[in-house]
Amino acid sequence: MSDGSKQVAAADDAAPAHGMTESQIQIFSLGALAAMLLSLLDENIVSTAAWPIAKDLDPAHGLSRLPWLIAAYVLSATATQPLYGKLSDMFGPKRVYLFAITAFLGGSALCGFAQNMGELIAFRAVQGLGGGGLMSLTLIILATLMPPRERAGGSGMGGGVVALGIVVGPLLGGFLCQHLSWRWIFYVNLPLGILTIAITLATLRIPARRTEHRVDLLGAALVTAGATGLLLVARWGGSTYGWTSPQLIGYAAASVALLVVFGWWETRVAEPILPLSLFREPVFRVGAPLQFIGGFAVLAVPVYVVTYLQITRGVTAEGAGVRLVPMAAGVIAVMFTSGKIITRLERFKPVLLVNSVVAVAALALFGTVNAHTSTLEVSGLLVLLGFGLGGVVQVVLQTVQAAAAPERLGVTTSGTRFFMTLGSAFGTTVLGEILNHRLGHLLPGGLTGAPHDKVAPAYASATSLTFLVAAGLMVVALGLAFLIPDVRLDPVGEEEEQAPQQSAAPLASTDTEAIQAA
Repeated sequence: MSDGSKQVAAADDAAPAHGMTESQIQIFSLGALAAMLLSLLDENIVSTAAWPIAKDLDPAHGLSRLPWLIAAYVLSATATQPLYGKLSDMFGPKRVYLFAITAFLGGSALCGFAQNMGELIAFRAVQGLGGGGLMSLTLIILATLMPPRERAGGSGMGGGVVALGIVVGPLLGGFLCQHLSWRWIFYVNLPLGILTIAITLATLRIPARRTEHRVDLLGAALVTAGATGLLLVARWGGSTYGWTSPQLIGYAAASVALLVVFGWWETRVAEPILPLSLFREPVFRVGAPLQFIGGFAVLAVPVYVVTYLQITRGVTAEGAGVRLVPMAAGVIAVMFTSGKIITRLERFKPVLLVNSVVAVAALALFGTVNAHTSTLEVSGLLVLLGFGLGGVVQVVLQTVQAAAAPERLGVTTSGTRFFMTLGSAFGTTVLGEILNHRLGHLLPGGLTGAPHDKVAPAYASATSLTFLVAAGLMVVALGLAFLIPDVRLDPVGEEEEQAPQQSAAPLASTDTEAIQAA
């Protein structure tokens, strides 16, 4: 080979098709990991701050509105997440990525300035508009920049960032609440987000190839309105309106009608956010409701573990973050062991069944806690709960991905995660209402002014009922896990054929929206 041809080859290596050098890719990857950490921290940091926020902004009624701090964000992110991929194709990933980060930071700043619970809930929805794109766009851009082999090697790094978010989020949230103010759990996003924007502007050089799409804005609006309406029915039922009152029945009927129209519209629109043809696939047909229940019963409960520790046990916000470390350890352990066991067995279903049984047991045992349950017992239960958090929805997602045709992998993954995050929003709100109704029955005057020796057993009893309801739902999920087709993993026969499509799947499946909502 001549010197000239060697120089041309070297230039091709240094400046690949996307126009970025290796050093630019490495620098951007650090910024991308910062964006992933930003998203993961926000999902985990609010749990330890929820009770201090409620006490500060609305001491009398803040507890009853606490679930909406999480539900508002999750609903907003769920509705927008499927749209970001198409917007990325239409306007280029860099522009859309910067918009998502900016919207997230704007929502974070507004949350920090909120003066009442209504404002904070609304600003959390604004934050979710950007949050819906942080993780998905980061994965899209990294998949564009990195060849398949490098992407597969980077899955461990992505899992490490997830683990860091799970461990650091509650600890950081507790520290900021106790030593500064709960407002700093939102302000802390600003420097990390600004750093990500600066790195993106300086290094990201992906050519904007415009691809025309029809963005399903109406579908997103219909499913958000219908889901929000049903959550309001759960919020108002038995308190603002009687369960059989004409007003509540009317709201419920209107919400169901919106969801029916959503289903009809998805069969008519050219590019739906949730193609109903997915339900023709037997694995997805079982996996979707299984993910919804998993999100409802498992991903929604950590915030109620934290409030139990803070209200019943008198643990500080910082102490609650420390007490969640065993749960994080369980999540990390099951994340890193399930994949190895699946590879050895070449099957997903046995691991899913075991993890589902553990989740049922963890939730049922948490249903026995009271004001005097020892710290050692709670720590052991948190480890089991961590196994449930990390081991159910993650393996369901991997099962559905493994059964999907290569050309349907993207839409199958987004569809599965859609049901998981929607279930998390419903679970946070509905379980919160169950807790509040039980607490209202035991303490008619509410927490304000009540002595601790009355508050502690009442809140512990309400919490235990919440976990028993979640355990009952997970029994249904366990039944679905038995019904899901036994998808086999064939790493030898399919690895080379499907490597380009599936190499990014391990990284995608570590997203905490696949293991937490909250």
